[in-house]
Amino acid sequence: MKKQNKKKIIITVTAVGLVVAIGLGVRFGVSRGRSEPVKVFAFNSVGMTEYWGDSQESYGPVSTDKIQTVFLSSTQTVTEMKVAQGDEVKKGDVLMTFDTTLSDLQLERKRLEVEKLKLDLETAQKKLKDIRNMKPMSIVSSDDFNYGGENGGANRPLEGNYELSDKQFYDGKDEETALICWLRNGYTVNDSILEKARQLAEDLQTKNQPDPTEPDTEPTTEPTTEPTTEPPTQPSTEPPTQPSTEPPTQPSTEASTPSTEETSEGEGGEHSSASAAENPGEKPTVSVEDYYIVFKVTEDDMSMGNRLAWEGLHVFKQGSGFAFNFFDASGVPDHTITTDDPDNTDPTDPDMPDPGSGYTAAQLAQMRAEQEKTIKETKFKIKMAEADYKIMQTEMSDGNVYAEFDGKVVSVLSEDEAKTQNQPVIKVSGGGGFYIQGSVSELEKDKMQIGQEVTVNDWNTGMTYTGKIVSMGDFPTNSDGWNGSGNPNVSYYPFTVFVDETADLQAGMYVNIQYSSAESENGIYLENPFIRTENGQSYVYVQGAGGKLEKRFVTTGKALWGSYTEIRSGLTVDDLIAFPYGKNLKEGAPTVESDVSDLYSY
Repeated sequence: MKKQNKKKIIITVTAVGLVVAIGLGVRFGVSRGRSEPVKVFAFNSVGMTEYWGDSQESYGPVSTDKIQTVFLSSTQTVTEMKVAQGDEVKKGDVLMTFDTTLSDLQLERKRLEVEKLKLDLETAQKKLKDIRNMKPMSIVSSDDFNYGGENGGANRPLEGNYELSDKQFYDGKDEETALICWLRNGYTVNDSILEKARQLAEDLQTKNQPDPTEPDTEPTTEPTTEPTTEPPTQPSTEPPTQPSTEPPTQPSTEASTPSTEETSEGEGGEHSSASAAENPGEKPTVSVEDYYIVFKVTEDDMSMGNRLAWEGLHVFKQGSGFAFNFFDASGVPDHTITTDDPDNTDPTDPDMPDPGSGYTAAQLAQMRAEQEKTIKETKFKIKMAEADYKIMQTEMSDGNVYAEFDGKVVSVLSEDEAKTQNQPVIKVSGGGGFYIQGSVSELEKDKMQIGQEVTVNDWNTGMTYTGKIVSMGDFPTNSDGWNGSGNPNVSYYPFTVFVDETADLQAGMYVNIQYSSAESENGIYLENPFIRTENGQSYVYVQGAGGKLEKRFVTTGKALWGSYTEIRSGLTVDDLIAFPYGKNLKEGAPTVESDVSDLYSY
């Protein structure tokens, strides 16, 4: 099983402009040009009808039947070999003695590793539960609402190419308070938009600072109230015009905060920190070098139209340009939506459509599948770590290795040979072999046969062996075994592989099983980017009657190599297929047959 380490990627914005991928190759929005036809491609350039040697994979633990292999760890040293090749042994005989440098601390670290993986599993399972509870984003037609009035009512059109939200609370400081940029359908994000958003974040974050005068109000009121009570009438008896005509302003300005006129004539807005130092009542300007923003694109550029994009970006100032990475924006409310009653923010208002999670049903289905895969991989890591932990516990025993059954010593290696060749130092056989249990999907089960050969890969030693399928289960398994079909929505059935005693496998360890269909595969297989999903149903765009674009639902089968999907019905090799993203993608649009090289222009 191949594993990939996912890394957070920071993408630099070029002078040409920022293009953000949604799904596969889609920019923010879809251009609405009406003159260009949709390009369609011959099936044989984007699909295939047969393949050979399709290999699926599974994994499972090794168990033994009258076969014992003794492997040395890096912390073990043989002190005495008690047997030689060809010796007959009885169950309980000492085969060898050893010393170990394995410490209790190392054993505890392995135990903690297992516990951490279990916590990771709980987190992944909780995230899957959250994803399952998410609602797809609502589809709102521009006909569902009337708009009018000064603010456009509840549903209003976008004016200009983009609009930045200016709600003071949403100042871009973190994911929860991200700014929103409502972008015109087909318009490209550029440095100018990102810089204006950064300046807006500075303004809003400056406004959201605590008022520097608030902490001083309480202590100043206490001393001023006491002295003013002693001579309350004396100033009033004297002529009020004298203090006003004389220059009493000098002592009053020294004792009080600067006036607004003085503040406005100070060092200026650009050096606001100096201005704030001279004027304690003024908030210092916050310097923003990074901020969070969500880019929103809607159908027909209406505020409550169906969301075509809802992408969260963490934007960084980088030299004269910007860089960014994505974040999950599903928890950011759409605060660009205005209602007729600005004070009515009740989310249960029946006239207010629920925008949902910000993800389409297809995106949620993909997120569920990816999270289910993460859970399976984590469970596998737990099993591997637990197997290592058990072996380490055995090593911390009395320093003796005992025969597990009556049998014959078939091989004995030196310590150096065993460690350098990743082979057992002692091997005892009683005429048995190794058994491995894997799982096969219901889509592949009928193509697997008892007696069929499979390939077994030992990840620990790098060795490869040939095994045979000796049994197949009639009932689905609850095992969390990995299966390479890539379809989480099907049932899996157990099967057992036997590997003879010539192999050097270790009991309790997990190995990989690769198997091919027992018969050649024919059918229709389409590249994955040409297939989309809507409410759990897969569909493609093809050239229909009169050369018009047609949306056609299809029945899918197994995934192949992570690149193709089997099409069981709804499509033929004679169909011309459109890339399901891009310009003018609407049913009934004109089509034109093109070469597959034109795909690179999308």
